[in-house]
Amino acid sequence: MKTFYSILYCTIRPNLDEKVSIGIFMGDEQSFRFEYSSDKLAVIKNLFSESAFNSIKLHLRSLSNLSQECKTDTMHAYKGRRIFREEYFSYLSRYAQNLITYSEPIRIDVDITEPIFTKLFEKFVFRFPQPAEHTIKPIEKARRTLSKTIAEFVNFDVELRTDDIPGLLVPAKIWFIGKNDVKVTGESKDFNGVTHFIQQQINAHMFLIEKIRETKEGKHGHFFFIGDEPSKDQKENHKLWKAVKESRILDLVPTDEIERVERYMLEHGVEPLFK
Repeated sequence: MKTFYSILYCTIRPNLDEKVSIGIFMGDEQSFRFEYSSDKLAVIKNLFSESAFNSIKLHLRSLSNLSQECKTDTMHAYKGRRIFREEYFSYLSRYAQNLITYSEPIRIDVDITEPIFTKLFEKFVFRFPQPAEHTIKPIEKARRTLSKTIAEFVNFDVELRTDDIPGLLVPAKIWFIGKNDVKVTGESKDFNGVTHFIQQQINAHMFLIEKIRETKEGKHGHFFFIGDEPSKDQKENHKLWKAVKESRILDLVPTDEIERVERYMLEHGVEPLFK
């Protein structure tokens, strides 16, 4: 068994050989693992100039990307060259004397497993980085749900043109649109975003709705707007939400009440505007 590991360091003061461990590489003849600590990198950021820190980040990200690129190749080849070998890191330990340096590879008589790698990482580098959990925002969840539950009643992600809605200056997109005796539309917005972007998007949407209302089928249309109330601490965002809520044109629906939209589609026999 030829398992080895090499520790990566950030050099703080070369003249004093002062350095901080930042990552670790572990490999054998068949597989390898590489990880660096973005948390620790953030902690030591102020010890470097801006250009030096950017150089370190670029180096670590490049090495991380390269390791992922080669991971499926048991020969650890990149552009025809084998690179992730013990000899390679031995070479780096002697000749890489820049902001990133490497320890001489150390052999250990173990298999590469996630628990072993984690233990080494936490012993020599930092606490092991936890995978970021992707939390689905309520607005995203509502959009996903409605994209399935009302799919038979409307068209989604439609670009409307002057031929569809007279008076439009340029094509305009809308999340969903359908019809019964009147036009039925839907749009959504996360009111926690950047205020002036939200304002611009609401204004553009209102212009589109006004043009739809000028058509025969749109005069008494139903215009849903999906969105949740932001914190009152976000004063400008809350004003925009309140303006939509108090609108006599838009029907503001919180994300936990989207069954109202589903019920409307069923009760009013809504059909897609475009076949």
